Amino acid sequence: MSAISQALPRIQLAHAVEQLGQLVAIPSVSNPNSPDYNMTHLENAADFVGSKLQKLGFKVRFERIEGSAPFVLAEKVVSAAKKTILLYAHYDVQPVDREKWIGDPFVMTERDGRLYGRGASDDKGGIIAILAALEAYQNANMELPVNVKILFEGEEEYGSTHMNALLKQEGERLKADALVVMDGGNRDVHSGTLTSSTRGLANIHLQVNALQKPVHSGVGCLVPDPALALARLVGSLSDPKSIPGFLDDFESLKPAERELLSQSSQTAASYAQEMGVTGGELRGDSNVSIYERIVEEPSISLVNMNAGQPNGGNSIQDSASCTIGIRVAPGQDPDRVADVVMKYLKSQPVLYNLPIEMNLVKKGSWAWKADLSKPFSNLYLKALAENFKNVCAMPCGGALPLLREFQGHFPTMEMVVPAVEDPASAAHSHNESQDLNLLENAANSLVAFLYKAGQISCSKCCCKKIL
Repeated sequence: MSAISQALPRIQLAHAVEQLGQLVAIPSVSNPNSPDYNMTHLENAADFVGSKLQKLGFKVRFERIEGSAPFVLAEKVVSAAKKTILLYAHYDVQPVDREKWIGDPFVMTERDGRLYGRGASDDKGGIIAILAALEAYQNANMELPVNVKILFEGEEEYGSTHMNALLKQEGERLKADALVVMDGGNRDVHSGTLTSSTRGLANIHLQVNALQKPVHSGVGCLVPDPALALARLVGSLSDPKSIPGFLDDFESLKPAERELLSQSSQTAASYAQEMGVTGGELRGDSNVSIYERIVEEPSISLVNMNAGQPNGGNSIQDSASCTIGIRVAPGQDPDRVADVVMKYLKSQPVLYNLPIEMNLVKKGSWAWKADLSKPFSNLYLKALAENFKNVCAMPCGGALPLLREFQGHFPTMEMVVPAVEDPASAAHSHNESQDLNLLENAANSLVAFLYKAGQISCSKCCCKKIL
């Protein structure tokens, strides 16, 4: 760690943990189908984080779009000559299945160096890391080294359905030089990590019809079986590279990106263990690193497949259906790729000449890719190096439509995606948890990044007030 970095303030972990416990105690579930859903809880969470920002000297306001949960918007401008950083996180959480939790999911508990509770990591831990980093400067009686804007939302776990409208409304006042989205993932608790890319998504519903109603499999032994026809049809998708046009708009990794991912990558064995693989082989070329494969290996999966009820009797079903999940790589138009797959399926022979129905479930989500060679990404990697044993870049196989929305509204704003999560966090699952040391290191990395960003001169003002 450099002499300058050693002089930087450090977060007060005990206070950060206390605040995290208070925030976890607010059951801010954003899914209206959950029994825990209550707009009052979301409002209380927004008020909680808003009050903390006010105590840090931020101007705070709350915005709602068509009855949305409150968006928390805040700013602190220190100088027009300084760069402006927009910090994003979300205060809403996933629903819970209390029967699968050890203890109350909304009462944070510590066990073996981890903090357990719904949202302790995703993403209330991210909010607390931001608040702790900002508070570190206040506690040290140091002025923030950059202008800071805040956007906290309460709908990320339910699709950020009002984010696009919010950005249209507030776009001019949210402009910044860089956006830090504190909602990625770390390779492990010892590796400070930036998300290098995400994959997009397109879902196709496919159904094969055969009978007016299910029939006895013996009496009706000569009738066409839609489940067999469906199985043969989807089996033709096992090698997406062979589908004409599938890779037409695919963007290969640049040599520098490939090298960084290869150096950062976890092993095939650790990936298989993390995913709970019990047998067989991983997809893709075994000579290529896991992280390179996550970015470039074409992926088509059957996310569900239905033909009758489990243990539902000895019957041939009237129909069989599935959802085909296509994970598209950066550069690919998800709707174009879905159209290519549907045309390919229509060109395939269907067993028993059965009719099929296909439709795009909804408009697809685009992939996103960072440019880690850009200034703010480079500074964040250096900040991570000062607080973690290892530093790496990691692709995300999932879709984060939020990043594409930001990119669409702010095409020149650099996006950086750090995190407080690690593979053991079990985000979205029961017994979600946050590693204590990782929370501390992530927050201190943000402290260091803000300092480094403050050393860049601002040739033009991106600091227009939001209030």
